[in-house]
Parts: sequence; structure tokens; C-alpha cells
Amino acid sequence: MMNNLSLGEHNSNTLWLEPIIPVYLNDKIQLINFAMLPIETKYTNGEMQTALGNIIYSANFAPRKPIKLWGGNFVPAVGPSVVLRTNTYNSKEAYKDNTWNVGASFVATYKKDGFLALVSYSPTWGVGGNRVNSSTLQYLFNYSFRSGTGINTSPLLTYNEELDGWIVPVGLGVSQIFQTKNAIYNVALSGYYNAVRPEVLDDYKWQLQLKLYIILPM
Repeated sequence: MMNNLSLGEHNSNTLWLEPIIPVYLNDKIQLINFAMLPIETKYTNGEMQTALGNIIYSANFAPRKPIKLWGGNFVPAVGPSVVLRTNTYNSKEAYKDNTWNVGASFVATYKKDGFLALVSYSPTWGVGGNRVNSSTLQYLFNYSFRSGTGINTSPLLTYNEELDGWIVPVGLGVSQIFQTKNAIYNVALSGYYNAVRPEVLDDYKWQLQLKLYIILPM
């Protein structure tokens, strides 16, 4: 789960629910199902409202056994990605939200001791509705100490053809890992400056991000 609060003339908030469900296809390959379900509170067509946004889903094929690299574990993954027009804005729907997209997903993960790195890129092309091309790029770099406290950066970079540009946040955060008998919890708080942003969003300079990861045993 990731909550992004964008600060500007009209503050907006997006709560991303991000379930990750691996399915073992055989002894060598796993299918990693990843969805991004946005619950958005934003200023649209002269009105502030909260609604479900467009869902992004990807199906990534990855090896079950990590590849040994530089003393750590490396896992690549690739598969198809889709953007589903699931938003509930109805008559207040923005032009850029009326779209159905298909594309690809590329993911790479590397872990060594307390260091974790992840890069995920998903370009999509509009095939229905207003056919608005879009992309998401997320990278994560985290170092955790033995106490469970970590230093990290994990911004979500987004591109939308209708906005004519990328939103590129830059910043840092802190995290803490908690463990119980039934699950592992990771809480992270980060602040980001939108170093690159479309002209139409020039007033939106800062983001405050809160993340909660819950890892359940399989």
C-alpha cells in the first residue's frame, strides 16, 4: 500500500493498493501478478472528489531461483501490462482517464545483505477510449540496518501523453521493519520534490509518501 499526497494549489491524494501474488507455474518459472488500484482524491473539472482511478495490472514471468550476481541475488521479470478504464468519475471524468491501454512490464530486483534494489518500468499504449499513452517507472533503493531501520528512496515516476510530460520526484525517506508470528511489516515515510513536471502541474512541487508493506507466508 502506498499513499501519495501531492501539495499544490489544490492538494491531491492517491492511495495505491498494490497486491503482489506469485503463482508457481513449475519448478523453474513463477508468474508474479501485480496490480495497482488507485483511490484518488483530486480536483477535476472544477470540483474536488474521491473516486476509483484506472487499474494497472501486469503479469510478470520470473525464474523461481534467483541468479547469483556480485555476491547477491538478482531476479529479472517480464510480461504484459494493461491499463483498465475502471475509474468512477462518471461525468467528471478527465480526458486522460478515458482510455484502455496495453503494453509491457519489465522488472529487475537485486538483494545483498541489507541492500535491496528494484526497478520496474511499464510503458502502455492507448487502444480504446481516447487512446492516451502512459507509462510508469518506479525504482527502489533501500538499506536496512540490523535494528530493522532503513534509509530508502522509492518514487513513482509517471508519464501521460495528455499532460505532455513526465513527473519525476526526487527525495529520501526512512523505514522500519516489524515482524510478528504471522507476517512481516515494513513502514516507510518519504518526502519528494517534483524536479521534473509538466507545465500544467507546475504548482505541484512536493509529495509526501507513506508506504506499508505486508508480507504474508505462503
